[in-house]
Amino acid sequence: MIAIIGLGVFLGIKLDEKYPNKYSLFAIICSLTSIGIALYFVIKQVTRFSNKDNSNEQKNK
Repeated sequence: MIAIIGLGVFLGIKLDEKYPNKYSLFAIICSLTSIGIALYFVIKQVTRFSNKDNSNEQKNK
């Protein structure tokens, strides 16, 4: 999660350096997008882990 967010922020900063603007929009957009992507991956992993636990509990019954 930290790696994805860090990469997004780094990319945004580099884009802002290359294409300067008043509000650092690239950094904001890239960091928010990377947070969304990181949350998606975390939710996907938790769901997969939860489904594994549920299937193991049903097998043990």
